[in-house]
Amino acid sequence: MAMGTAMVMAMEADRAGRRQRRLLRPLRGIRFRPPAAVTPARCAWRPFIAGIGCVALAAPALAENWRITPSASISETYTTDANYTVGGNSTGDFITTVSGALQINGAGARARLNGSVSATGLFYAKETQNNSFAPSAILSGNIEAIEKFFFVDAQVNVSQTFFSPFGPQPGNLVNATANRYTSQTYSISPYIQGRLGGTNISYLVRDDNIWTLASQYGNTSVSDIPNTYLNQLDATMSSPAAPWGWKLEYAGTRYSPSDRDTFGKYTIQVGRAIAIYQYDPQIQISARGGYEKDEFPLTGSQDVIYGAGLQWFPSDRTQVSGYWEHRFFGSSYSAQIGHRLPRTALSLTFSRGINTYPQNALTIPAGVNVPTFVDAALTTRIPDPAERALAVQQLIAQAGLPASLASPVNIFSGNVLLQTTLTAGAVLLGQRNSLAFNVYYTKSNAIAGTGSVLPPILQFSQNNTQKGAGVAFSHKLSGMTNFTASATYSRTTSNDSIGNFPAAESNNYFAGAGLTTQLGPKTSASFGVNYTKFSPTGELDVTTTNSFNVVAGVNHTF
Repeated sequence: MAMGTAMVMAMEADRAGRRQRRLLRPLRGIRFRPPAAVTPARCAWRPFIAGIGCVALAAPALAENWRITPSASISETYTTDANYTVGGNSTGDFITTVSGALQINGAGARARLNGSVSATGLFYAKETQNNSFAPSAILSGNIEAIEKFFFVDAQVNVSQTFFSPFGPQPGNLVNATANRYTSQTYSISPYIQGRLGGTNISYLVRDDNIWTLASQYGNTSVSDIPNTYLNQLDATMSSPAAPWGWKLEYAGTRYSPSDRDTFGKYTIQVGRAIAIYQYDPQIQISARGGYEKDEFPLTGSQDVIYGAGLQWFPSDRTQVSGYWEHRFFGSSYSAQIGHRLPRTALSLTFSRGINTYPQNALTIPAGVNVPTFVDAALTTRIPDPAERALAVQQLIAQAGLPASLASPVNIFSGNVLLQTTLTAGAVLLGQRNSLAFNVYYTKSNAIAGTGSVLPPILQFSQNNTQKGAGVAFSHKLSGMTNFTASATYSRTTSNDSIGNFPAAESNNYFAGAGLTTQLGPKTSASFGVNYTKFSPTGELDVTTTNSFNVVAGVNHTF
């Protein structure tokens, strides 16, 4: 049985390797021709509309205060390379972009819904084969179905992302690439929480269900990423430290990495007990111990776990927390440092643990999530969450800051990944100047149930290290005009010396600047230039790809 499963996984790995080699053929001087069959747009839209509906239709019945802000924009772009090709085959073109968006902020006594939904159409003057449609959504909602007992969280995340971190990652949708596809992630999490009657013992039982779907983008996408499903059941019971406390935890994760059922299924179950001691009002320490049982397609393991944790709150604006544990794969740890001032927020996170493709789909972008940082920076000035959410939305729009900065590519993995990550970022808000920046480091390795790294035939280029940084700056030239500038850089290197991409390396660059001015209370105009570049090295050391773009547009909020 195990040998048969290994052969199936090896065949899938070889197929995925051929897929990635096909994707990167343009780098070797061969012009890529996309598959003749194109998934109809309506097929990609069905799960998108269904997912949006699940979140958007549930909350209004219980929410009281709603603010829905529609907007529309149109822009014209000239690019020196519409096809983002190599070998001197660049093609200049004019592209008309038409977008519509809804910003949603809804809150009530027992429900809330926040986020945005947008749709963008791109129309090329000459390279009409690149005409495309880009849906996008970031929505999160919560319903208190039974007062103070039963709740439901829901999330939708739809965006255009990249198939391979080794491929080109142009900073604009107008630069077409076979490396881009539309990623859709939907999650529904029912849970119960409360206290045992007459005690200070609290409990929580939560069931997270995460689905991911991938659909073709334009007519140049080669993505063949299967749909995935992950279920995680968490149950906790705890007593607060006074000065001693305790916590019991159970976490069961079941990952089905393919709707074709060829990769097999992964099950990870962890039970632990945590003893907590409140040393003083600012410092809390803990000891952790437990047991885990893991079942992977080719192998499994069971082992004891042990470790320690720390929480330190030097002030109400600064927090330091983290833990270390021994797990079946070795050391597992997570540390977070956060600090905020009235107009500044800083964060540093460092972790090592196991992750899956759908879990990463909900957490990436992993760099600076600008609205989250701005929200933290305004916490002292605007204590009310609903009012602060509106203030965050207005401030980001007025300053011209992006929603997020540089982030690693969430490469599809049919395996469980051991990932070491480091992210650091900050947002600084001034009267005339605003600045957001981040750096990230992510090292990924596919592992077996014993904690061993899988053989190269089963890795299909999942073993890689991604590094990057991003910065966005805004300066208010006058009460009506802002200057904005941004830049990102990412570098991907292979962790393997053999396999599909031995010693492969690639670099992606982006830089842009522009002006935004108010034409009226709800209408603005913008003009900007940007430059994007892809530079493969090492195993992929061939001609670089680059494009210079000029864009002008108008936006109106209704």
